[in-house]
Amino acid sequence: MIAIAAVLADIVLILTHRVRASPGSAEYTPWSCMAAGLAGCAAGWLVIGRPEAAWGDLCLTLICGVVLTSEAAHAARALSGRAWAGWATALVSGAAAATWLLPDPLPFV
Repeated sequence: MIAIAAVLADIVLILTHRVRASPGSAEYTPWSCMAAGLAGCAAGWLVIGRPEAAWGDLCLTLICGVVLTSEAAHAARALSGRAWAGWATALVSGAAAATWLLPDPLPFV
């Protein structure tokens, strides 16, 4: 459930950025955001107890935790104008994406 909420928040953030940005200002997502998302996934995996990973769950985690998270981090950095907002988005969303690896949904507690 946490991963679904994080994915929805990332999508809303990306869409907000795409609507507000001018068409000519397209920039590539920096590799540092992707690395921060991957680090967040690894940290989240450690925090939730290093569960066994099936191939399908691992692919879903990496797509949500690296690709989608890096776009959301870039959008957060561009919308807020602060670098720390992008780093925080990448780390928190990456850690939340690691909950896809759990066999049972982790409820909001």
